[in-house]
Amino acid sequence: MEIGEQHTLKPNSSFLLGLAVLVGATAVVGCSSEGPKRAFSVPKSLCGVSVSTEALSGLLPASGKKVAVEQVGEPTDGSILCNVEVDGTMVLVVDVERINPGDDSARHILTSRLHPPEQKTMDEDAIAYSDRGSASLTECRGAGVEKEDVSVFIKVLKPGRNDESAMKGLISSYTTSFRKQQPCRPAS
Repeated sequence: MEIGEQHTLKPNSSFLLGLAVLVGATAVVGCSSEGPKRAFSVPKSLCGVSVSTEALSGLLPASGKKVAVEQVGEPTDGSILCNVEVDGTMVLVVDVERINPGDDSARHILTSRLHPPEQKTMDEDAIAYSDRGSASLTECRGAGVEKEDVSVFIKVLKPGRNDESAMKGLISSYTTSFRKQQPCRPAS
């Protein structure tokens, strides 16, 4: 080869074939490795209270085999914990508690228990929510009922997912169903 003469490299056909196989295999693996999927059904209720399965689904882990819901306590005890586990790991907690009337607001409950950087309210401030937790307050007032408030606090734990829209839907559906069960105790 003389100085200034250009030389064109011809690609080795076996090299190109190997490269094509590698690129094709990577593409197939990339498409087929979407990760583990959910093998469990999303519960329609949490400890006897109907909820939006769509909202709850948005907060549960994207994968898992088994979901379990366990209630700790009874309504007559003054508080109930409802624990949601996926594959043995707690991912969501619902805490229902009877409190002194007028002592708290949904916003204060959420702030004191979760410390979210931001929160939103709805239902005339009876519900407060963020991406990882929410609270609602049901006032028991009037003739024939014990004067008290009933608070509901929901918190998502890792590997559960933080999702503001899903949390809003869950606390809204839970509170609506809970109030239909008439949680206010008869006056003594």
